Amino acid sequence: MHSLLHIVQYSGIGFAQVTNLVMLILIYNKAKGLFGSYRYLMTVFTAYSIVYTWIEMIALPLMYVHGSMFIMLVDSFLRYEKLIGLYVLSLYCASFALCISLLATQFYYRYVAVCQPHNLGKLNGFRLRLLFVPCILFFIAWFCLVFFAMKGTEEKVEYARKIILEVYEEDTSKIAFIALQFWDTDSDGSKTFRVSDWLSYSGFLSIIGSCFSAILFCAIKIYFKLQCSQNVMSWKTRELHRQLLKTLIFQTALPFFTMYSVVGTILSLPIFEIDIGLTANFPGSAACVYPALEPLIAMYFVKDFKNALKCNRGIRRIFLKELVFQVNLKLKSQWPTSRCKNLHITL
Repeated sequence: MHSLLHIVQYSGIGFAQVTNLVMLILIYNKAKGLFGSYRYLMTVFTAYSIVYTWIEMIALPLMYVHGSMFIMLVDSFLRYEKLIGLYVLSLYCASFALCISLLATQFYYRYVAVCQPHNLGKLNGFRLRLLFVPCILFFIAWFCLVFFAMKGTEEKVEYARKIILEVYEEDTSKIAFIALQFWDTDSDGSKTFRVSDWLSYSGFLSIIGSCFSAILFCAIKIYFKLQCSQNVMSWKTRELHRQLLKTLIFQTALPFFTMYSVVGTILSLPIFEIDIGLTANFPGSAACVYPALEPLIAMYFVKDFKNALKCNRGIRRIFLKELVFQVNLKLKSQWPTSRCKNLHITL
């Protein structure tokens, strides 16, 4: 099972490098005069996607849900480096918060550009960097919640030892892992709630909820503003805003339905002691594919990006046709007509 997951992870990582590099080139060549300062937000988000894949490659996380515990362990070359592995897993999990908060930041910028254009000039230079402060705070908060509340304690090691040895053939006392355990079960069957884990769980849901609430608020405001401004904005400006809104909506919907809602559900299942076992790896597999698909959304909905790609394909096709034509001429000049009349290269 985890071998198949690693194939998906490596494939997603490799594909993400290509799509995001192409996206960076498009932003550099096409977005400079088109999007203004917004291109910096797009650049940061695209660069983050590349870095995220590197973090995932270092971690290669495996997950499991058993009883009242959600478990995530390192399966890379750092699997037996417990302290380093803890930092890597905390960094990997915190990247979730950074992704959703960066999306919320982009929505907020579009909200200002569409609904409060008189304030758009304030989001230049140093002030533009202030937009990333909430992202950094959410990232640090998620990192700390994982690092301090989910680290492997002796109780968690013993609770997960048997099932992890059975499923992944690893000893929890030796491997780097983190776990969210909602309560301990005493020898008499009574349950003791683990306050730190509950606080960590509440923090995760709060970050996800606050970011998606901001996204939903901005998206609704932008949509109705565009509907009401059809006779005020120029067609070109309105169309550009609409393209970017569609891009952001799909860039948000994809991780929401494949990662964040699933992660929230999986983290909640141990509360009811619902064992889903290896199915918990679904968010991990979706998370490694998302960075590869995210740039494709912008390439499809932003017409300037799409036209640039179509133009490049056309240029390549013209070049290939010319190359084939020259090769055919060369063949005809070197071979008698009777011998080469059926020898013809086509594209």
